[in-house]
Amino acid sequence: MQGKITKGVGGFYTVLTDDKKLITCGIKGIFRNKNITPTVGDDVVVQFKDNGYVISQISERKNILIRPSVANVSQVMIVMACAKPEPNFLVLDKLTAICEDKNLKVIICFNKTDLADSAKIDKIRKIYEKTPYNIFFINAKNKETGSIKDVLYNNTTVLAGPSGVGKSTLLNCISPDFYLNTGEISEKIGRGKHTTRHTELLILNESTYIADTPGFTNIDMTEIDIENLKYCFAEFAEFDGMCKYNSCMHEHEPGCRVKEAVKNDEISQNRYENYISIKNEISSNPRSYKK
Repeated sequence: MQGKITKGVGGFYTVLTDDKKLITCGIKGIFRNKNITPTVGDDVVVQFKDNGYVISQISERKNILIRPSVANVSQVMIVMACAKPEPNFLVLDKLTAICEDKNLKVIICFNKTDLADSAKIDKIRKIYEKTPYNIFFINAKNKETGSIKDVLYNNTTVLAGPSGVGKSTLLNCISPDFYLNTGEISEKIGRGKHTTRHTELLILNESTYIADTPGFTNIDMTEIDIENLKYCFAEFAEFDGMCKYNSCMHEHEPGCRVKEAVKNDEISQNRYENYISIKNEISSNPRSYKK
């Protein structure tokens, strides 16, 4: 029997079978022996054994994200709040870089527009308007989400972003059948309280899945090859081949067309500074490596 893992907790996995049933499965010992861990989004084969179901086979993955841990993704929707909590652009740009490195489509959603004035929203828009990404400004609390639902259909979408930005509220707005818990912002630390404990694949229809993930802010960038990082900032692509040196990393080199584009406001200064910050983080980490 074939199916897809929608949730995994404590060594047990919820699998949506081809006949649309949700069953709880263990895993065969061979996976533990080979240090293979099934993950949400895996396409699997399930067998009935010893009065229970077990996962006996994991199909080859199209891709896998490490954090959040989910496989066979087609796109990532990164959710930030316009305020409460304040948008963390470095976290956002780390996430877009990871998506680019894995050839995943990126959608950016800024929630809680009711908590920000037009000047702040325009400032945020200006940072990302030169990227090729689909950008949404929404107020999920008031169900003002525009056409955001349309970009989800016929995809497996991961929702990623810090806690407290309104991912669960957004999902409840997309489909009330999800009935997800929502939380409040901690007044003391200005961050959201975790309401999603585990990554879970939610089913919108037979061809549309949405992975709700726990909020997070610490992201390990060392899986990206430092030489490839410049290709993970999509707006840099317009200037490919225009630098004086083919090996230009867009930092100290003379004749860099990307640095010129930043000066000319063709590339966001904020995004460029985050590129340099991420580059330094990767190069200074002893676990970083070249692929």
